[in-house]
Amino acid sequence: MNGWRAALRIAWREARRSRGRSALVIALILVPVAALTFAAIVHDSTTPTPDENASLHMGTAEAVVSWPYRGPVIQEPTRDFAIPIGNAEGQEPSEDRLKALLPGTQLVPVERSGVNIRTTAGVGRAGVRMLDLNNPLTKGLITLLEGRASLNNTEITLSRKAMTRTGVGLDGTLTTEDGRKFTVVGVIEEPDRLDNTTLVALPGTFDHADRSWLVTTRIDWAKVKELNKVGIATLSRTVLHNPPAAADLYPQFTDPKEVGADVLVLIAGLAVLEMSLLAGSALAVGARRRKRDLALVSAVGGAPAHVRRIVLADGVVTGTLAAVGGVFLGVLAAVASRPLVEWLLAERFAAQRFYPSALAALALLAIVTGVLAALVPAWISSRQDVVTALAGRRGITRSRRRWLVLGLILVTTGVAVGVFSAIQMLFPGILIALILTEVGLVLCTPALLGLLARAGRWLPVALRIALRDASRNRTAAAPAISAVMAAVIGAVAVSVILTSQAQQEAGQLAGNLGDVTVYRLDDLTKANTTTIPPSVATAIRGAMPVSETHEIKLLSCDGGPCFAHLRPPPDRECPYTTDVLHRNPTEPEQQSALTDQRCANVGRTHRYFGTFTTPNGFLAVATPDAAQSLLHLHNDDVAAVQAALRDGKIVTNDPTHVANNQTLLATGTKATTKPAPGFVAPRRQQAPLAVMTEETARSLGFPVTAFTMYATTTRMPTEDEQEALTAALGGEYEVHVARPTESDVQQALTILGLVAGIITLAAAALATGLAAADGRRDLTTLAAVGATPTLRKLLSLSQAGVIAGIGGLLGTAAGVGSALALLAALNVGYASFWPQPAPNPLTIPWPNIAISLLVVPAVAMLGAALFTRSRLPIERRE
Repeated sequence: MNGWRAALRIAWREARRSRGRSALVIALILVPVAALTFAAIVHDSTTPTPDENASLHMGTAEAVVSWPYRGPVIQEPTRDFAIPIGNAEGQEPSEDRLKALLPGTQLVPVERSGVNIRTTAGVGRAGVRMLDLNNPLTKGLITLLEGRASLNNTEITLSRKAMTRTGVGLDGTLTTEDGRKFTVVGVIEEPDRLDNTTLVALPGTFDHADRSWLVTTRIDWAKVKELNKVGIATLSRTVLHNPPAAADLYPQFTDPKEVGADVLVLIAGLAVLEMSLLAGSALAVGARRRKRDLALVSAVGGAPAHVRRIVLADGVVTGTLAAVGGVFLGVLAAVASRPLVEWLLAERFAAQRFYPSALAALALLAIVTGVLAALVPAWISSRQDVVTALAGRRGITRSRRRWLVLGLILVTTGVAVGVFSAIQMLFPGILIALILTEVGLVLCTPALLGLLARAGRWLPVALRIALRDASRNRTAAAPAISAVMAAVIGAVAVSVILTSQAQQEAGQLAGNLGDVTVYRLDDLTKANTTTIPPSVATAIRGAMPVSETHEIKLLSCDGGPCFAHLRPPPDRECPYTTDVLHRNPTEPEQQSALTDQRCANVGRTHRYFGTFTTPNGFLAVATPDAAQSLLHLHNDDVAAVQAALRDGKIVTNDPTHVANNQTLLATGTKATTKPAPGFVAPRRQQAPLAVMTEETARSLGFPVTAFTMYATTTRMPTEDEQEALTAALGGEYEVHVARPTESDVQQALTILGLVAGIITLAAAALATGLAAADGRRDLTTLAAVGATPTLRKLLSLSQAGVIAGIGGLLGTAAGVGSALALLAALNVGYASFWPQPAPNPLTIPWPNIAISLLVVPAVAMLGAALFTRSRLPIERRE
């Protein structure tokens, strides 16, 4: 213990003597710890407790119930959304029947709807919440910020975004598209939807609303299932506090495997590895600059264990300081930036919490990271030749072959473990694989430096010296390169995954992002017209950046529109689809479908014309001129497709739907088929789409009905343009623009990508700065032999470029490779699901790659140029 006390005193003294280097080492650990502390606090503060979750959905009531169906339904315990099962229908839902089912309860109605309102840009859609804010049971559903609650049906309260869009303030008048006027008496917000355009009014103010009730009776899971039998969906405070066991859930909602904790372990493990590499590079520089002092310890009788202890104590001291500073800065940042975070997330914190267990773990993590970062420098320092160190010579500059072999083995093993773990979706295995791969690359880095140094003879003087210096000082250069590599791996891997997900989403669209679709508000309830007036197309062209407009119609079945699709010939059709079985396939049938080639790509959901999703494909009725836009045809294919449409054929982009120039047209809930002539167009998109003309439909015995006016655009329309078009159409039509959606996973990956990018730039700057500090003696030698101040700048630039460039190159290669391997392995894992999800596209985001290969080294070199003094100092001899 006395030995450790002395080592810690030496480490503390050294930290105070070399404040600049110590501050850099501490910063390398402190910044990630502060970031993780910030993330932990935000996560804890935005994750509601059962009571807080209940308040968001039911205020102070015991449950919220809705009665959307007459027959039995099933639901998840934590949602008030139900799915009907079977075709049985009971009595008409009513408030009196609900009171009979829940005797003694108080029912408070709450309703949701939507309405078109006049905005500063024209007309826009707003969400409507109808509830009495003066009732104590509604407390927590809506927050009243200013003014008061509505007292009658001529008063409303608005969210801040609604006020911004309409230009109406307190005591102002809001006008709906149909001319109704309301007095604004208050400002409100939805705690979990801060960016919504929301109106709050009393129940019954607007028609066509979905009604629910707040109830005061406690409802357990058994009672929830009893209410499900008559079509009632229930979200209960009691159930949120005491979730049912997996065995008590409906079979359709079996508890999925939670991966959140595994993902956190993966992120934490990678954070430890990256911080260890970052801090390890700095500690290696510190140990190298102190090698004479450490050699003196050995010269006066100190054992190698004493030397190791001194260097490890450096890690303990810096880790402890980083732990205290990182946790403090993370807490301070989380508290100070709370309004900004709430604005970015568009939701209020459930409460300001500080996640003490996570903060304690992060503090311990920082100390452990400091020790891990000091392990390699401690081991190297304890094995150095004392005479060589005292004489100030370099010592061994060659890399041992066994380290290269071990590194290659670790990389190979890591790749194998990663592929296997991704297929099995084992996140701890993925973490182990990434650690093995990165450690293997670290071990290979010194050998790579030696190889690159041999090519330096053809390079300019400054770059040649930088390469030679990195090769001769591998114990300092290799950790610095590894630190940059580790940071780049994370940033590149996240960007590859984000790009893949974006392309996967785009592949689900039948059109393109930015496409505009305009619907008559009553067209989907009755076939009251067979065409949309040309004035609608004129309005679209006047308000939007439109390239083409085409009217799309539907077949009419039994007096109303029907969403028809094509079915393959019987010998090609998957026998396990709902079209064939008229029910969902059983588990054994799903397993059989996975091995049946006819079932490949069956059941994948695609999005058509803005809002309609279906796994069966889509049949549109349009003119031949619309074929190129709808099917994304090349110019060479247009003539043949248009000729086929004029000849009365149904054109499809799915070749499995046509055999011997014939296809099967399916309509109705039972997908009744009717043969029709078919033609296969080249497939330019993943979504299956079929097109026929109105004349062909009538020849097959089908009338047609209006559906939508479809427009392609030259760019993404703005919200103001969308509102202007809505206003121009006068309230009879609803305007949709195909905009990109962002899932929770994508949001998390985006945040991780930004954090990884910042850490990458910081790591490159700090690591190259430390390497430059380690090379000051060489600069002194250059000054002694007459080097100009410009050479110092060039040498610093070259040192930064070598370290950041090699690190960026290795990190980019490893990041792209690991991300593509992970996506490919996940695709293999998805092959066991039914219906099979669309595979993740294996795409490389070249702009992001260019940033890693060019911008990161450029930033490091720019920093070196800005912070390098031109005057060459003469340093004393040690």
